[in-house]
Amino acid sequence: MLRVVGLLLAGVSLGLSSAHTKVNKHKPWIETSYHGVITENTNIVLLDPPLVALDKDAPIPYAGEICAFNIHGLEAPFEAVVLNGTSGEGQLRARGLVDCELQKEYTFIIQAHDCGSGPGGAEGKKSHKAVVHIQVNDVNEFAPVFRESQYRAAVTEGKIYDSILQVEATDQDCSPQYSQICNYQITTTNTPFAIDRNGNIRNTEKLSYDRQQEYEIQVTTWDCGQKRALHSVPVHINVKPVCKPGWQGWSKRVDYEPGTGSKQLFPTMQLETCGEPLSLVRTTVELQTSHIGKGCDRETYSEKSLQKLCGASSGSTDLLPAPSAATNWTASLVTDSGRDTDLIFRFDGHQAAKIPDWVVPQNLTDHFTIATWMKHGPSPGLRAEKETLLCNSDKTEMNRHHYSLYVHNCRLVFLLRRDFTQ
Repeated sequence: MLRVVGLLLAGVSLGLSSAHTKVNKHKPWIETSYHGVITENTNIVLLDPPLVALDKDAPIPYAGEICAFNIHGLEAPFEAVVLNGTSGEGQLRARGLVDCELQKEYTFIIQAHDCGSGPGGAEGKKSHKAVVHIQVNDVNEFAPVFRESQYRAAVTEGKIYDSILQVEATDQDCSPQYSQICNYQITTTNTPFAIDRNGNIRNTEKLSYDRQQEYEIQVTTWDCGQKRALHSVPVHINVKPVCKPGWQGWSKRVDYEPGTGSKQLFPTMQLETCGEPLSLVRTTVELQTSHIGKGCDRETYSEKSLQKLCGASSGSTDLLPAPSAATNWTASLVTDSGRDTDLIFRFDGHQAAKIPDWVVPQNLTDHFTIATWMKHGPSPGLRAEKETLLCNSDKTEMNRHHYSLYVHNCRLVFLLRRDFTQ
């Protein structure tokens, strides 16, 4: 009797085991493909459709539950986690922050696994393989940068250019929206230049070499996400004069100090031919002085030195002193600076200095000296009128000279009336 019971129990046990192996009959089911979007520097993927696995064995425990989502492709930086094993909901996440500039898209395979016959997923079934395509959305994290640290160009004066030069900037963002340059702008105010959205710079008016030979303008830019460049770029534009044949590199004024030896007049002078051939070059150099009285400035003695050398009286009277409150009759005369505080006066026949009576004697004695230094210009005609240097005349009508020093043609004449009272 006991043996029969043992056989019956064994038979029952075998029947239960056979029935249990047939519980997990179906594979999990997922969509055939998914499209996901993830924003760079984040880790959550938004899938369309959502990641959900279904199993017809539900609601049988384990067999109808989802235990895992497996990703095939170790290079894909993503993982799939089960949010709810009973409903089969899952979520796709990045294992780290993704960077659009490194890779814009990812494609890999995903499968769902049910829990099989127990919590560990033993004897679990796999779904079919589904394709997942992930696109990384860009963030406008990079500012535009100019390709060059500075730009240079040259233009010829008097012309209007459609484009003088083009500046160009780049952006390291991966998307067209944030990587493309949408605008350039000149930030320097009051300049005769304009720039278009492609970076072409043109002049808005004709430039003049005499007015300004070089311009420096600052240019900035924005990408299409309205992110501005961190640093502007300088643009240097040189204005060249219109080519004119002739001698260049010389100065009209040459300063020379006596006793310093020879000196080159035009050490950097060159002949500009504007590319035309030459048949003959003839040059004439003429030196002139703009100094009123010193000629070529080779006279090295001052007036006081000359008086001493010539033995002139130390008690002489200066008829043309420097203008002051006491000696104001020379204030209106044209002067030129001399040497050692000397003053040189210029007379053109239309002005004169009226010397007060207390300065000059009414008549000269038997012994007197008149000292003067004069540079005479060209005579206006063959028989010029008298050109008076010094004259003492009557108080009334002023037509009788007591004494006079004048130039007549090529002669220097001195007139003295011995008895000025007659």
